[in-house]
Amino acid sequence: MITAQQGIIERQAAEIEEAARQVTASLRKGGVVHLFGSGHSHLPVEEAFYRSGMLAPVSPLLDPSLMFHEGTEKCIVLEKWEGYATRFVVPRFDLREGEVMIVFSASGRNNAPVEVALEAKARGLFAIGVTSRRYSAAFPSRHCSGKHLCDVVDLVLDHDVPPGDNALPIASQPELGTTGAMSTVLAMLMIHAVFSQVIENYLQAGEIPPLMRCPNVGSEKEALEANKVTLDRYRSRLPFL
Repeated sequence: MITAQQGIIERQAAEIEEAARQVTASLRKGGVVHLFGSGHSHLPVEEAFYRSGMLAPVSPLLDPSLMFHEGTEKCIVLEKWEGYATRFVVPRFDLREGEVMIVFSASGRNNAPVEVALEAKARGLFAIGVTSRRYSAAFPSRHCSGKHLCDVVDLVLDHDVPPGDNALPIASQPELGTTGAMSTVLAMLMIHAVFSQVIENYLQAGEIPPLMRCPNVGSEKEALEANKVTLDRYRSRLPFL
């Protein structure tokens, strides 16, 4: 796990830089960045939303039915159900041409992430997939096109987790398979790397980035006031504020 974390930023440096460039360009035009994931892949979406030190104009496409708290088995069925994300997720959110959609899926084979990426591209958004090409290559897509997430997006951030996601073999009982899931941790690392580079892009240009300040460091009053001013610029676009 530690080795994977140490190597991922170096291996994906060019892709992270390009993702940050796309997000920066969109935000400078007044856009917001959209994030989607289903099942465990919704966790990096929430990690990047309303987070101190991170970007403020972040719109998570959260659907309770694609999260575990309304029933794990329901979520597992719906993320595979053809047409669910197209009909019941994407239409609820304000996706605009020229903005960026980042979709998380370790295997990239289920319908929900593929549909969200395709719908975003059809609306003129730049689609980024945080996924594993190696995992995708091991199993057929469940989407009717036969394509995985990595096949339909404009840019892939490849965390390269193995098929099944787990890193550690259970040597004493090999029939049990493997353990030590990596994709959630690595996806979070990658989205932090992208957003940190976006902030650096602003600073290098002598601009103030639209970020969330931490009220627990320095003046709480100043941080809260600054956050309100920043969030008010995007409030109409962020339904989960």
